[in-house]
Amino acid sequence: MNRKFAVIGLGDFGRSIAISLTERGGDVIAVDQSMEIIDEIKDKVAYAVRLDSTDERALRSLGIDKVDVVVVTMGEHFEDTVLTSVLLLQMGIRKVVARASSKMQEKILLKLGVHQVVTPEFEMASRLASTLFNEDVLDYISLGEGYNILQVKAPRSFIGKTLQEIDLRIKYNLNLITIKRSYKVRNEGNGEDVIKQRIYGVPTASTIIEENDVLILMGKDKDVKKIIE
Repeated sequence: MNRKFAVIGLGDFGRSIAISLTERGGDVIAVDQSMEIIDEIKDKVAYAVRLDSTDERALRSLGIDKVDVVVVTMGEHFEDTVLTSVLLLQMGIRKVVARASSKMQEKILLKLGVHQVVTPEFEMASRLASTLFNEDVLDYISLGEGYNILQVKAPRSFIGKTLQEIDLRIKYNLNLITIKRSYKVRNEGNGEDVIKQRIYGVPTASTIIEENDVLILMGKDKDVKKIIE
């Protein structure tokens, strides 16, 4: 059975979430106060409706109390975010996720009992800063509590060695999830070689790190720095 979601507030962020959840097979109710926005998204989700989310009757008329997750993303209207979140919590929604635009808003929403708070501006800023600060870090996802998943260019000192020789977990306190490996493909149209990447799979102790490998690691920033400095 498909999971049921509701997304309230269809700015760029909310609209992206609603469409992404639908593409992943979710049944999505999309809610906004703008009829123009509803018209734009109605063919991309299961159901789209214009209503005031601070009106409990209107929310219940949607059957919103029967969805698995409600995402509240009214970034510019924090008062409405608070009122909507409180109503949803009182209705017993299994999981309420709300967007915050500042650390103070995040604290307020968590105090109210919201199950998860997202701060896309801060998360994107942190992610971008990490990739800009060190060119060897190609991508970065924060897991919280200091842990991250990073894509890192294989250090020169690792090339030609097996994972057993490198011993990432013991020496560096890092876990290797997998490897992205480059390979050549001949373009049948012009006969030129094109470089592509593929996931290596599950690396073993005997896996040898090759030049241009990208390591997908989980660990703390301070430990990652040991291999990229």
